[in-house]
Amino acid sequence: MAIGKRDSHRRSSGGLMMMKYGPLFVTEYILLRMVGFLLTFLPYRLALSLGWLIGAFNFFVVRYRVAEAYRRIEQVFPEKYNAREKRRIAWHSFRGFSFSVVDLFRLDRIDQQWVDRHFVDFEPVRDTIQAHCETGKGAIIASPHMGATEVSSVLMQHIGVPIFLITGTVKNPLVNDYLAEMRGRTGIPTVQRGSSMLRSVVSGLKKGGVLAFLADLRSRRGGTIIQFLDHTVAAAPGMAKFAKQTNVPILPLIIRRVGWTRHKAVFSEPVVPDPNINKTDDCVRMTQEVFDVMERAIRETPEQWFWFNKRWILDPPKPAGPIPT
Repeated sequence: MAIGKRDSHRRSSGGLMMMKYGPLFVTEYILLRMVGFLLTFLPYRLALSLGWLIGAFNFFVVRYRVAEAYRRIEQVFPEKYNAREKRRIAWHSFRGFSFSVVDLFRLDRIDQQWVDRHFVDFEPVRDTIQAHCETGKGAIIASPHMGATEVSSVLMQHIGVPIFLITGTVKNPLVNDYLAEMRGRTGIPTVQRGSSMLRSVVSGLKKGGVLAFLADLRSRRGGTIIQFLDHTVAAAPGMAKFAKQTNVPILPLIIRRVGWTRHKAVFSEPVVPDPNINKTDDCVRMTQEVFDVMERAIRETPEQWFWFNKRWILDPPKPAGPIPT
């Protein structure tokens, strides 16, 4: 009798979930949890193999944004690569994204043994960031959509860096809560995008926190106008504005995947606010310097960059105005 009641309760809970969120959101959530369970508990290389299969299905069968990726590669490299090479760049980019999703599910399993096994020449990165943290000043670690950026944040936490992140939301509230749960297991503080974001980020930086920031995003309105990949782009202005307002350096970090299971991270020279330059001009200068570092990395290893981003950085700038909600 008790078992029957429990089954009835499960069916009732499932029905309420369907009514509250809709069948599409619930199905997406259940599938994600099932895949996440497998990716979490399988051996690492086997989990990556499953990620490879899912990525290959989406790339070669569903062909999710594949044509758009080809167009973008042609836009950036109109004469450098032939059609076969462009297909390889696009596939390796999507495969790398699939591997990064696997890593996202396994963030709470990263320990020192994992770092020693899967990171190549990590000592220079560790020494650079630890030396800065000893000054007591905050910093912004700026990276493009290359390699396992979520892994690098957990790595920073493991070596004592007071790292924190800005996170957005996804349309499916069930999936959004699940992703927040996974990130929460790492213990890394997060700041939610919204009206109070600026105050929270500035406060964190002034207290010596280190913000991990994905910099290669296009601003929806206005933005900081710079040159990137031989195009005029409107970059998201937050990175440089945060640095200028709090007088902290921007530390460009490039992280690449080496083979399937290893990673290599490299810091470039810090980009430091100049007190002798007005805010607008200095923000343009700092943004341009960071984007120059990212451009060199993309040109060296284009297959490591994510070409499928919905907020394509090279889309033409739009006039300044209110950002749509």
